[in-house]
Amino acid sequence: MVNILVPTDLSELSKIAVQYAIKIANKTEGNITLLHVINIIEPTRATMRLRLKALEQELFAVAKEDLDAMIKDISKTLKSNLPIKIKVVKGASFNDTVKKEAKRLRTGLIVMGTRGASGLKKYVMGSNTASVIDASDVPVLAVPELGSFKNFRNVVYASDLTHLEKELKTLIPYLEKFESTVHLIHVAQSLKAVSAIERKIDAVVQKTGYKNVIVRVMVNKKVDEAIDHYVEVIKADLLTMFAHDRSFYEKLFDRSMTRKMAFHSKIPLLAFRQN
Repeated sequence: MVNILVPTDLSELSKIAVQYAIKIANKTEGNITLLHVINIIEPTRATMRLRLKALEQELFAVAKEDLDAMIKDISKTLKSNLPIKIKVVKGASFNDTVKKEAKRLRTGLIVMGTRGASGLKKYVMGSNTASVIDASDVPVLAVPELGSFKNFRNVVYASDLTHLEKELKTLIPYLEKFESTVHLIHVAQSLKAVSAIERKIDAVVQKTGYKNVIVRVMVNKKVDEAIDHYVEVIKADLLTMFAHDRSFYEKLFDRSMTRKMAFHSKIPLLAFRQN
């Protein structure tokens, strides 16, 4: 069982994230909590604080009504009876509030929606989802606007091999219930290194005991291009990455990309942040 937290701004995009979370929860016997954060800056004057208090209560009431309506609508569409909790909280910082509530609820997965068209940075970054991915100690599943749940049959795990064993031990429990095939890919800079890298990866994979792992070492100067191509070829259902430092993360998210990463309009990204 996994506790799933879905931060929502009540938009159509966030409804997609809720639908995705429900389907995951049904497979994992998980629990879902919808979180709506109200951002209110406290005024210094006492008279204004009294007025704000009344407004705050109204905002909370309206948000709860809207969340209830969203749940009813989505549950009817999906024909789901899964109980969903709602929580409306006040917070000055969205991602700090999400992080705090995730810890309080013992969350195992955060699910959020993303929108974008050209470039992975524009697609995932520059939004609340981006800030949560960057700050969260809990893995974040970024669900694209056109994403549809396909049971995570083929999962692409792109690794720089720095913390491979630790990352696999973290990732596999999330995928076992889905009986996923993990396509562990690494992008090398030289053909000469491929055989040695494959042997190193195979040895680590054997230690995990997880049988459904396919290892692929590719040679390409452009990491994002190699991942893009592989995801398209195998028709992946999920892309997952770890951000244990800025090096590999920057290559994929903070660099300028000149071409469209088209597959990201169809599949979600599961992002882990390792300290």
